[in-house]
Amino acid sequence: MTAVPLTPPRDAPMEALSPIGMARGLPTTAAGIAGELIARDGRASTVLYDGGIHLARIAVGCLIQPEPGDRVLIAPADGALWVLTVLDRTSDAPARLWSEGDIDIVSVSGEIKLLAAEAVTIDAGKNARIAAPEVELHAGIGRFVIEELTQVGRSARYFVDRIRSMGDVMESFAEHVLVKAKRGSRFIAESDQMRAGAIDHRAEGTLQLHAETSFITADTVVRVDADQIHMG
Repeated sequence: MTAVPLTPPRDAPMEALSPIGMARGLPTTAAGIAGELIARDGRASTVLYDGGIHLARIAVGCLIQPEPGDRVLIAPADGALWVLTVLDRTSDAPARLWSEGDIDIVSVSGEIKLLAAEAVTIDAGKNARIAAPEVELHAGIGRFVIEELTQVGRSARYFVDRIRSMGDVMESFAEHVLVKAKRGSRFIAESDQMRAGAIDHRAEGTLQLHAETSFITADTVVRVDADQIHMG
């Protein structure tokens, strides 16, 4: 929260700034009177009404943060002046809900909606949390910039036309991996290693292995079985 110095104009009547006289001249009705906010620092502020500058406290119920130049509603209570609400604003400052403590927005039996014609921004100093039995996200384009990602769940399903993944290191650990595809290609610039307890490769058509140098070794038996065998 940016503090606005409580500096009244030089020509302001300073006698109105004393705590004893700051409610002087204000009607004692609950409706209050309209004035202009001159400056604020937290909940302390100075207001202009009836040609004088007065000290006033910003009420907790004034949820719209008043800015200098705002037309505000002022009322006396407990020997002090209070800014109750913002009546009008001529500047381009955004309307801001503010509180010096926690804010809970609660709907006991209905919905809470955030609607914006352009953008909605959520910016938290420590963490942001969404907890719900079901979460839906609809967007034309999604961008996620995450330094570290941890995903914990029972199952995950992706239905997309194309997936592209790029990274320096990719590691997968699973009890069982199943891949079904109509076509498959792998292009590895350097080395490719596979170690397994048993390997079973089957092709309904042609199986072709080609290399500049090939080695096939076994500790016990090497068997080649076919109707025809061509070597050389």
